[in-house]
Amino acid sequence: MMMIHYGACYYPEHWTGEQAKSHIPLMQKAGFNVVRMGEFAWSKFEPEPGRYRFEWLDPVIKALHEAGIATVLGTPTCVPPPWVIYKYPHILQVDREGRTRHPGSRCHACKNAPEFRFLSEQITQTLARHYAEVEGVIGWQTDNEFGCHNTTRCYCGQCEKAFRDWLVKKYGDVSAVNEAWGTAFWSSEYRQWHEISVPRKMPTGCNPGHWLDFARFSSDTAVQFHKTQYGLLKSICPKHFVTHNFMGRFPEVDYYALSEYVDFAAWDNYPDAAGDAMETAYAHEITRSFKGRYWVMEEKSGPTGDADSGLLGEQPEPGEIRRWAWQSVANGADGICYFRWRACLTGAEQYWHGILDHDGVPRRRYAEVRKTGEELRAVATALDGTVIKAPVAVLRSFDILWSLERQPGAPGFSYDQHCFDLYRAVRRSGHNCDIVQAAADFSRYKVVLAPSLTLVDEDLATRLDAFVQGGGTLVLTPQSGTRTPTNAMTDKTLPGLLAELVGIAVEEVRPYFHGQTHQIQFRQGSLDGQTCAVSVWIELLRCTTAQPLAEYVDGAAQSRPAITCNSRGKGSVYYLGVFLARDVLERFIAGLLPEFAVKDIPDGVEVSQRRGPQGRLVFLINHTRERKSLTLPGQYPELLSGETVGPKIAISANGVLVLKA
Repeated sequence: MMMIHYGACYYPEHWTGEQAKSHIPLMQKAGFNVVRMGEFAWSKFEPEPGRYRFEWLDPVIKALHEAGIATVLGTPTCVPPPWVIYKYPHILQVDREGRTRHPGSRCHACKNAPEFRFLSEQITQTLARHYAEVEGVIGWQTDNEFGCHNTTRCYCGQCEKAFRDWLVKKYGDVSAVNEAWGTAFWSSEYRQWHEISVPRKMPTGCNPGHWLDFARFSSDTAVQFHKTQYGLLKSICPKHFVTHNFMGRFPEVDYYALSEYVDFAAWDNYPDAAGDAMETAYAHEITRSFKGRYWVMEEKSGPTGDADSGLLGEQPEPGEIRRWAWQSVANGADGICYFRWRACLTGAEQYWHGILDHDGVPRRRYAEVRKTGEELRAVATALDGTVIKAPVAVLRSFDILWSLERQPGAPGFSYDQHCFDLYRAVRRSGHNCDIVQAAADFSRYKVVLAPSLTLVDEDLATRLDAFVQGGGTLVLTPQSGTRTPTNAMTDKTLPGLLAELVGIAVEEVRPYFHGQTHQIQFRQGSLDGQTCAVSVWIELLRCTTAQPLAEYVDGAAQSRPAITCNSRGKGSVYYLGVFLARDVLERFIAGLLPEFAVKDIPDGVEVSQRRGPQGRLVFLINHTRERKSLTLPGQYPELLSGETVGPKIAISANGVLVLKA
């Protein structure tokens, strides 16, 4: 039978032995079967160079194991102890403006510093050897949240040397770098490798090719650091899993590359109770898409507290902690660890609460966590073997994210937010949605949405064409096909290498900075005859083989196509030369998707499905604080209440229904 791993992040180094003993019975009563420990405890494990201590943690692991609670250990390399910094002060990171990132918090060590790499490998190997056969230890989390606090990119001299080595390996000759980056611009042609620097703060913006390669290099540094730990852990502890706690939408590390070296992905989930719950779903599905399986290694369980500002976050309302946990499971999570078990009395995160407050007394939040654990155990059999299979994918590229970070093009444009808007449009229809990279196998999907697909090479263009010709539906949006993989602009008529596939030419691009708008009218399709306003970024299109779906009806763009459709082989490709408002985008995308059984899903209600040998589980989650109603296509057993519900149902505020279909 499937077991949802359910527990909390625990820090016995913060508590006395007697306090720790009192914690474990409460964990048992909450239904916990796992904890994560040790990821910030390097100074406890190695209080001075080469002297290791385990007596503070081993009895806790044993007591937890005897209580039926397994342990996931973290390699503690996110925070080297003060003796490391004192002995090797040059391992501290340097920011873009040349300022040292000082110790005292976390994430301040440079991963290209040879001494830090050596010490990190040494502590990882020592921990792995000690715990390889210890009962109760089931897996490892490497480090903690790579790049947190925007620390992926270090500009120190060690990184400069490593960056040059990275360029040598990629390009082979400095003349190839000059060609790729176009360094003839602003007299920047290099003669020798040592002339190339990292892109520190400059009088104005740096070369886009230089920037993109530095972003790639910085990501590769984190991936290589993780890969080394993964290899050590798997060789010494082959029975243990190895993962890392990703950060959902975090933009600085290529998570597709990082996830090649995990047994399953994990991420840290801190929902904004006042925000759009689909943003949390988006981060869930980003993480799920890496390996299929994933855990939530840190799940919000109380008010958060910002370590920098010193502000206490809002208290979760009754039912929200349960709802967030069920949203994790609904989107494919097989493990949930709440952060944290108990609020700390000292340190920078005193305001970052856990299941228990500072006094350790179980109250409302504990009761809610306990109830959720009981519900998860009750549906474990039905969850057994279930996975999410999505018919739709959004192509979200880290290379494009980094490219558009440097040059967004449109005022206020966020590539990731644009990806989310398309993702949200899919989920509003009821379908789950994978988030894939450019190297993905598109044939697995019926519909692929490729927002602002700027960086395109021949291989990607060919594979997208094959997907469409084989019967797929492809959606492209503004700025697609504008750049080469080196971040240079294409010399081909836009949309560049995609022009034949899309069946259009972009005749003119009109960014607007002063609130200008145009009206477009749909001429065909599900929105035929409807009009809407568009602004910010306007592309004037000319159809070659495509047909216009919407045209501008006013101003300089009047009568020009704004949205087109090109039939190619057995499929179709849609090109949006404008950014549509959310409500219009949702209706437009809904008209392109496969039929979904549940209609008219209310805003604020999330639908998700897990499929397995025993059939489907359909999750209906009301993320609002008011009652919502909808109609099902029939009657179904509801597993949490034991009742049969449908066709008409009501979901209470913060309500969760799990239907057996």
